[in-house]
Amino acid sequence: MKLKLLCCALPLMIIASSAVAADVNQGYYASAKYLQNQQNAKEMNTSARPGVGQFVAGNEKAHQATAALALGYQWGNGWRTEGEYTFGQSAEFTSGSSTFATSYNHLQTDVQRLMFNLYRDIELGYNVSLYGTAGVGVSKIKAGGWQGVPSREYASSTQNNLTYSIGAGLSYAPIDRIAIDVGYRYVDMGKIESGYNNFVNARGYKDEQMKAHLVENQFTLGARYLF
Repeated sequence: MKLKLLCCALPLMIIASSAVAADVNQGYYASAKYLQNQQNAKEMNTSARPGVGQFVAGNEKAHQATAALALGYQWGNGWRTEGEYTFGQSAEFTSGSSTFATSYNHLQTDVQRLMFNLYRDIELGYNVSLYGTAGVGVSKIKAGGWQGVPSREYASSTQNNLTYSIGAGLSYAPIDRIAIDVGYRYVDMGKIESGYNNFVNARGYKDEQMKAHLVENQFTLGARYLF
């Protein structure tokens, strides 16, 4: 629902802002952001675990705090572009089966992200502006884990996934060349999968694999300095 609202609101904000774009200085800026994330592992029921009955959902959410650094350019006409790197963050998700109720899969992930972000600033007055943002980039995701006990490991895999984000927020400029940003972003990092089981299962096969679709709800607090 949040994503649908943002997708509808962002084009309207851009169209409506043509006459009220923030009139600001032009130049390069550096930004540091604190990110409070809720990471969701969707579609874990697509995991390969043959002959173990029905899928049983476990913990499909993880809460994390991390940071991001960005270098961008402020065009002076209400538009900003930037490159952003988000530091690594680890999470663990669980799922089970109706046949082996106590033998949960533990999907462990580690994510780093590099994004190109576009911003549109709309001046509200009193040094406050509203912004909309969209981004595209790459997430480097390592996925692995274990089943039942830590010694029953899955092989790990690393993949580079196309990633997109969309969001909105407020900016406040307390003094010239410094701005404080508060906002929300939805980030979709695509589908992930671990390697196959390294342990011997009941069938004696390497045919079990954990899968998920990784998304993130981000609340951001950042500061920008215009050079």
